[in-house]
Amino acid sequence: MDKLGRQLQRLSLQATASSSRSFSTSLRPLSSTPSVEPYPFSSTARVLPPSPAPPLKPTDSLLRTLNAHLTSQHSNSQTYLDLFSRRSKLRLLPGSVLTVTSYSTPPTTENPTPATTVFSGVLIASRRRHQGRDTSIRLRNLVGRTGVEMSFKVFSPLIKDIKVVQRAETSGPAVLGKDGVELQRRKPALPAARRAKMYFVRDQPNR
Repeated sequence: MDKLGRQLQRLSLQATASSSRSFSTSLRPLSSTPSVEPYPFSSTARVLPPSPAPPLKPTDSLLRTLNAHLTSQHSNSQTYLDLFSRRSKLRLLPGSVLTVTSYSTPPTTENPTPATTVFSGVLIASRRRHQGRDTSIRLRNLVGRTGVEMSFKVFSPLIKDIKVVQRAETSGPAVLGKDGVELQRRKPALPAARRAKMYFVRDQPNR
């Protein structure tokens, strides 16, 4: 009877050992790559390595880059950007006289040369937005003793041409002679306004 009890005890110990051995093999990590730091609460849990650092942010926004790209596709983009820029030496000052030729309808393959309209006036305001893509100008003229203003989008497909009739100029710095005496300043033919927006001419009936 004691011999039979010892055999049963031996069999039960073998079965317990085999079951624990199979359970430990089933909980082994799937990948053989070592983890960065072991998990403190479980020896079988896997700790994934940290993800790579995100890419650096671009120096410019996507919308600004897109606007600059769309502006550069215009045939006269550089010329118009210089004319209506804030800091370009070729910029047009308020008070300059311009002539804008615009289409009545956008040119198409069926009608490549639609009817055009010509408007001449004094540049009283300019607005620059979206890397030059949304640049607009406002011209004013007297038609039949009535002040008429028109606003144009510089990079619009309806604009055929923009011509500068006369530039407004400043008087410039003082000129010194050879003896150090200040000479008379050269007066420009068309003096520029001292303001960026010439909306004050609306209150003057003769301008």
